[in-house]
Formats: sequence, C-alpha cells, structure tokens
Amino acid sequence: MPSVSTMQTLRTLLLALAVLLVGGGAGSAQQSDADQVKTALAALQAAIGSLDMAKMEPLWVHDANIMLINPRSKEVAIGWDQAKKNWQAVFDSWSELKVTTKDGPHVSVNGNVAWATTIANVVGKMKSGATADSPTFESDVLEKRDGRWLLVSHSAWRVPQ
Repeated sequence: MPSVSTMQTLRTLLLALAVLLVGGGAGSAQQSDADQVKTALAALQAAIGSLDMAKMEPLWVHDANIMLINPRSKEVAIGWDQAKKNWQAVFDSWSELKVTTKDGPHVSVNGNVAWATTIANVVGKMKSGATADSPTFESDVLEKRDGRWLLVSHSAWRVPQ
C-alpha cells in the first residue's frame, strides 16, 4: 500500500493535471475562435480573388450597420446594400485580382467580437489594362453569429510608398 506522502503527491499531481487540462481547454476555445476568424479572413481574400459576389455575400452580416472601405473608395459604404454595390463595382473593374497575406492576420477575440489587422499584397489587372502590385493594410471587425464569424467592417488602404 502506498504511503500517505506518496498519496498526497499523487493527489497534488492529479489536481495540477486537472487544472492544466481545464485551463488549456479555455485557451483552446479562444484559439479555436482566432483560427475561425483567420479562416473567415482567408475566405474574404479568396472571394476577392474570385471576383464573384456569390462568394462574398455569405461572409458578411447583412444589416444596416456594417461598414466597408476599399482602397479606391471615396466614401464609407454603410449597410449591406451599399457594401454589396461597392464590392460589385470592385469586381466589375478588375479582370484579375489576388490578395495575399504578407503579415498577419493579427487577431484579437473578445466574446462574440473579433478584430484583425493584416498587411497584404494586392496584385491584379484592371479591365482598363492598368495593373496593380501594392502592399495594403487591412483592418477587419467580425461578429460571431449562429456559430459563424461574419464581417461587420472591412477597411483596406494602400501602404504609403
């Protein structure tokens, strides 16, 4: 039969293991949310590259409070209808467009809200024939709704040269 000292040591080790597992579970859930946000942002880049509104629409909250600023925007698009019109104008202007992450996304999550900052590179060809190869700052805010991370704000602007 083990000694009392051995039993106490074993109990302490089991308690420490339980604390680590429970604490690790909370950290894993937080990491899982951050990973889900990163997946949503990768889907945003893929949707931009597809030039297809049908791939952009499911990534966004469709309400009157969302906001969008794209690099060529002259004003803030507020609400899903304006954001959709803005994205369609982007898609109609480009024949090729690819967004590639250079740094980030740097993601923070607090409950059902997440925000991220990324430096990306935008390469493409406009239908006019003009080309682009430009580093771009991106800032995003997402909300978790029905278990999915959806965009409520996206801003992108060219890095000063």
